Amino acid sequence: MSLRCTITRKTLELGFLYILKENVPLFPSADVPVKIIALFDEDDKEIELTYNPKYRRVHGLAAFYRKHDAQIGDFVEIDVLEHLRKYRFRFKRRPVEEMQPTIRKPYETVPLVGPPINFRGLIYAPINENGVIFLFSKVAEDLGITIEGIQVRFPDAFGKRYERDKGYPITIEFEHKSSDYERHGHPKEGCDLIVCWEHDWKECPIQVIELKSLVKELSSK
Repeated sequence: MSLRCTITRKTLELGFLYILKENVPLFPSADVPVKIIALFDEDDKEIELTYNPKYRRVHGLAAFYRKHDAQIGDFVEIDVLEHLRKYRFRFKRRPVEEMQPTIRKPYETVPLVGPPINFRGLIYAPINENGVIFLFSKVAEDLGITIEGIQVRFPDAFGKRYERDKGYPITIEFEHKSSDYERHGHPKEGCDLIVCWEHDWKECPIQVIELKSLVKELSSK
């Protein structure tokens, strides 16, 4: 049996791989991280990797990524050789046609901004995660949230949320749409709050702040 995993920005930077929910039964079930045996490409040399069942992550792939000069969007195919014990990891380059830049005709334009919101110096609605972070900085005080740090690894930010003058630690992940959190393969544990422009993940188990509705509420005051 085999499965395919996509290399994302965070997995490439930190040298691990996300395992999708449907493939979890192919890996050991445990309450703590466990060791698995890996074979890389066609080499039969056995390498120990660490699998974290809680976060569905296989760690220890940094050297494997460097060897292949892996890029975001490339793949790793995993063959299960011995049930829940030994796996062969094969690197697969993203198809060439997917790597070619799209050539647009002169009259075609790419929208660089969202619809007008004219909110606290921001003219247009955000169309990506960076826009969400910028907009959040303008409403954080209204929400009683202070940011102590922003980082490149999960979760994006950490700080405190104040209620009745008492601050409570909070971790935040920024997304353009709340469903991007699941699409990016983030674990459901380890994050207290999703801040997004549009909340479209109905079954989301994490608290969500939708800036789109918040902006309307604050604009009407």
